[in-house]
Amino acid sequence: MNRQQVTPETGASFQCGNLLVGVTGSVGVLNVPLYLFLFRQSFAKEIHVMMSRAAQKFLRPYSLRLLTGNPVFTDGFQITDTIMVPHIELTRRADLLLVMPATANVIGKAANGICDDLISTSIVACKAPVVLVPSMNEAMWSNKAVQQNVEKLKSFGYHIIEPSSGYEIADMRQTYGAMPAFPSIREQLEKIIAGRSDELPTARVR
Repeated sequence: MNRQQVTPETGASFQCGNLLVGVTGSVGVLNVPLYLFLFRQSFAKEIHVMMSRAAQKFLRPYSLRLLTGNPVFTDGFQITDTIMVPHIELTRRADLLLVMPATANVIGKAANGICDDLISTSIVACKAPVVLVPSMNEAMWSNKAVQQNVEKLKSFGYHIIEPSSGYEIADMRQTYGAMPAFPSIREQLEKIIAGRSDELPTARVR
């Protein structure tokens, strides 16, 4: 794993050589453009993005391509001049797979080995550390089935970054289940890359 790479053009150091991001259909996806911009500034030398069909209801792939400088993959059969089989080649190159935001749906798929789209297939195919950042309604997050799936993922060696407090979009009520702020996510990813994942906080249910 590339832990500290420096680009001669900028002199910036990067903890992650190649970051693969899976974006799924939670309202938390609206934070993703800013987070990708910040990751590209000082965390990851290369960023590749996969988007689920639901995520594309919130954001256009074109926007994320502009921010990462790389094609955005939306289908397991999509090819480019350099990528013929996305779920194999993208994960093979990745130093870290970050599913952000991670819906209850993709968490359930990953926990049960379901591979019915590009992101869920990539999770199963990835040998690099896999990190999921749940983002959903508080009632969904605390649901027993979701929590059981989260525990299964942790038992498989996946990393879960705990949600934070936020606001329910439907009625602006303060709630729990939002994506954490960027500094918190970055700090925890740095610990994972450095092999200190045991220092991560465990997920709470509210």
